[in-house]
Amino acid sequence: MNKHFKRIYELSHEPVRRVIGLMSGTSLDGLDIAYCHCSEQGLEVKEHLTVAYDEKIRSLLVSVQSKEQVPLGTLCILHTKLAHSYAAFIKMALKKWNLSNNDVDFIGSHGQTVYHFPTKERTATLQIVDGDQLAVASGLPVISDFRQKHTAVGGEGAPLVSLMDEALFRDANISRMLLNLGGIANLSWLPSINSGLEVVSSDTGPANTLINEAMALYFGKEYDEDGAVARQGMVNKEFIKALLQDDFFKENFPKTTGQEIFNLGYIHHQMDSLGVHLQPKDLVATLTQFTIDSVAMAMKKISDDSPFEWYVSGGGLYNKVIMEGLRAYFPAHPQRYSEELGLPPDAKEAALIAFLADAMIMGKTFHVNDREVSLGKLSLAV
Repeated sequence: MNKHFKRIYELSHEPVRRVIGLMSGTSLDGLDIAYCHCSEQGLEVKEHLTVAYDEKIRSLLVSVQSKEQVPLGTLCILHTKLAHSYAAFIKMALKKWNLSNNDVDFIGSHGQTVYHFPTKERTATLQIVDGDQLAVASGLPVISDFRQKHTAVGGEGAPLVSLMDEALFRDANISRMLLNLGGIANLSWLPSINSGLEVVSSDTGPANTLINEAMALYFGKEYDEDGAVARQGMVNKEFIKALLQDDFFKENFPKTTGQEIFNLGYIHHQMDSLGVHLQPKDLVATLTQFTIDSVAMAMKKISDDSPFEWYVSGGGLYNKVIMEGLRAYFPAHPQRYSEELGLPPDAKEAALIAFLADAMIMGKTFHVNDREVSLGKLSLAV
C-alpha cells in the first residue's frame, strides 16, 4: 500500500483527528481558517481566524463571482493561484498558533463558489481552488469538492451546514433554529427529536450581499458597520413588499439561491420597473429591512410558529439593525449564542468544512434524497 494511503487508513482509526477547515463565502471578506479536533464525541474548535484578502485577490474574485461571462484565463489562473494563497495563509495561521504541519492530519477545503445555478432539472455549482494544488503547496492531504456529490444525487449542493447542525446540535426536547447570515442567509431547522418532525435546511434569500454591494458602490466601504448607515435612512416598505413577490420566495423549502439572482443590478432593475427612487442611505436601510423581513418570513414558515430557541452566525450577527429587527419578530423565542453549543460563531463555516472532511476520512455518509452518500474528494500531498 502506498505510504500516503496507508496514513489515511491509519487516521480513520485514530480517536482524534486534527483537521484544518477552510471556508470563503460569497461576501469575499477573506479566508476563514479553523483548527479543529474531531472525534466520536463531536468537534472542538481549538483555534480560528480570518485572513483578509488583499485588494488584488478580492477584485479578481469579484470579477468572476456570479458573473454570466468571465475570462476563462482569469478563472483558470485563480483556480490554481488561490490554492497557493490558501497554503500561505495556513502556514501563517499555524505559525501564529505555534503549530506546524506535524500538528495537522489533513485539510478540508470548501473552495470559492463562483457560480451556483439551481434548476428544477438539476443543479450546477462551481467552486474553484484546486485540491491537488493545495495539497502539494501545503504538504498535507486535502479533502475538497463537497458539493458535487450532493448535486449528483439530486440535491442543490447547499446549504451543507445542516449536516453538522443535526449531528452535533439537535436536542431531544428543545427545538432550535440555527441561522447563518453570510452573503446569503441560510438556516437549519432542528425540531426536537421527540417531536418526530424532520430537519429542514434552506437558503432564505439575501443576508449581507445586497447591503455590501450598495455600501461599496455609494460609500466606498465593504460593509455597513453596526448598521450605522441603515439607521440614517428611511425604509421603503412598499418596495420591500414588491421584492418579496420574487419567485424565489414562493418556492417550497428546501431551496438555494445566490448572487446570480440577488445582486444590485437586480435591485436597480426592480427600482426602474416600479418607478422607485431611493437615496443611497435609504437604499441601504431598505435592503437591510429586506434581509430582516425575508429571513423572518422563512423562520416563521419553517417553524410553523412553534416554540424554538435560535442561534446566529456569520457577518450579519454584527449588524445591530439586522439583529434588532430579527429579535423584534421573535420576542418570545430566546436568542442564544453559539458559544453555548461549544462553537464560536465566526468559526462555524470553517468548522463545518473540517467536520465534512473528517466524515469523508471516517467513511461516514449523509442522507440526501433518500440515498446515503459520502461527500468530498481526496488529494494527496504527492
